[in-house]
Amino acid sequence: MNKTIHILPEFIANQIAAGEVVQRPESVVKELVENSLDAGATQISVIVRGAGKQLIHIVDNGSGMSREDLSLATKRHATSKIMTVQDLERIMTLGFRGEALASIGAIAHLEIRTRQETDEFGWKLTAEPLKEDSIEPFKTETGTQIFVRNLFYNVPARKKFLRSDLTEFRHISETMLKFALSRPNVRFTFFDADALVFDVKPSDLEHRIIALMGEKSASQLIKVDFSAPLVKITGYIGQPSMAKQSRTGQYFYLNGRSISSRSLSHAVFFPFEHLLDKNSHPFFVINIEIDHEKVDVNVHPQKHEVKFDDERMVYNALSQGVSEALQRSNLTREVHFREQVAQSPFEKMQLSPSSTPNDVLLVNRLTGEIINSISTPKQYSLQSTPSLFSGQKTSDYSQNLLQKTLHTFTPTHQSAFEALFGNENPVASEAKEQNSDLESQPEITVWQLHNKYIFVQTDKGVMIIDQHNAHERILYERALKAMNKQFTYGQHLLFPVKIELSTSEQSLIKEIEDDLMLLGFDFTIEGMIIEIRGVPLDVHSGEEESALKEILVQFEEYQQIRHSDKRDNLAASFGCKAAIKSGHKLSAIEMRRLVEDLFATSTPYVCPHGRPVVVDFPLVEFDNRFGRTS
Repeated sequence: MNKTIHILPEFIANQIAAGEVVQRPESVVKELVENSLDAGATQISVIVRGAGKQLIHIVDNGSGMSREDLSLATKRHATSKIMTVQDLERIMTLGFRGEALASIGAIAHLEIRTRQETDEFGWKLTAEPLKEDSIEPFKTETGTQIFVRNLFYNVPARKKFLRSDLTEFRHISETMLKFALSRPNVRFTFFDADALVFDVKPSDLEHRIIALMGEKSASQLIKVDFSAPLVKITGYIGQPSMAKQSRTGQYFYLNGRSISSRSLSHAVFFPFEHLLDKNSHPFFVINIEIDHEKVDVNVHPQKHEVKFDDERMVYNALSQGVSEALQRSNLTREVHFREQVAQSPFEKMQLSPSSTPNDVLLVNRLTGEIINSISTPKQYSLQSTPSLFSGQKTSDYSQNLLQKTLHTFTPTHQSAFEALFGNENPVASEAKEQNSDLESQPEITVWQLHNKYIFVQTDKGVMIIDQHNAHERILYERALKAMNKQFTYGQHLLFPVKIELSTSEQSLIKEIEDDLMLLGFDFTIEGMIIEIRGVPLDVHSGEEESALKEILVQFEEYQQIRHSDKRDNLAASFGCKAAIKSGHKLSAIEMRRLVEDLFATSTPYVCPHGRPVVVDFPLVEFDNRFGRTS
């Protein structure tokens, strides 16, 4: 009889386990630094080469290991942190699964050097897949050093799916930033090859945030300190001026462990809701202390998410603590949190700044529970009439949008164009001098509604243009042309502007440095300071810093949610952040110029995110509404 069920060989089982524990070089750094912290280290150094693909070197001054412990450390299910089933209910350490070293050793060359303080000398372990571990005496300092070389060398399929070195390093950098914020009493030193990224010495949380986020944040931090019977909330929130267009500046720690939670993020946002735009997210570093038995940290393979016994209690305590902190800073008036929530227990929360108004989460404001996600995007019919600008070359992304969501140029649009610019070939008009005197054009029927929408009368009704979406489309295409070297888009500054960067911002700029230069930015980076000498033409004076930083934030979010290449995401980020906003008053000349530039683009009826730019209302629709028959 054929036997179909068998026990997996140890090395295959280890590689499968590694698939959960080690997804990328950042996963190795996370697991090993957690072990260093659990060993009581007060100084931890991390050195990576080739974004961790070539080498990850961790050095700590923790308790170290004996020879007996070292011989067991690389075995599966080996741990010093759990002894009984009851220990699972009170997990107080960071690394506890007993899988890290075994998983790493299955997909890399592993070397461990360690010594306990009371020992005369230490030990060195060398491990390779499919070979017996080698242990020998070794002279070393108290603590542990771990070398991980040639990650995924024996798993080429996994290695192939790693991103570029800059992207992988950015993930490591963000994880190191989280560790440094979680333990301000620990010295963290972080190197990218021979270049020092940061070296933060023991301090309190406020000074640790300033050391990592820049001196400018010193005057913008608000202390949070709130205690309830079962939970304590401490940390810092940023003033509204520190808000970003993504959640990259939000750090939650539960009993010292970095976690992520949409509902808890909303709990912090709720007190800010009248201070920030809906698409903005406050900066915060929040520590939540709660009885270890009241939370399950073992619900996620990478331990990023947790489950509370009473999430409503934590949600309310968090919002109350942030609300009181804002009151003490005179940023909000005193409110009765529970009464206010009870009046409107549910709220729609946009998934991201780039999502449509219909793509929302339904949030229970009392409990923080995500009730449901709703997505009901409008469908736009595809006209058979050829587009007015169909002869122009478009990007693959624009072509895709054109096929899926566009109205093409209709007779109504043609009449609107003629009302603005006369009866001539629009493609030929695009080739006219861009500096033509608009004031000399005849007066046309164009006006602005609530500083948001531009109305243009046509012979068959009215055409409505969203001014922000229209400008986004214009800037998006200009940015793409600039990065494709079709024209020069930059302007030199009379006086250079120096900006202090965070670690993550520095890594991100290095990742897209060449394209930023093509886009029109001219800069040099020295340490944590960037000196800007030039910016794109559509960046206004005084907005150099905010423009660059907002573009970086938006780009980082687009990399996660848009299935486009880096250059397209950067162009979309520039368009989003540099475009005129709703509420900006335009003169008649500015409106006419905007419409003219819009119809010179390859895809004038949809913004880079797929939102409509132009809506037509035929005159017959008005007649029907007023009961006219002719």
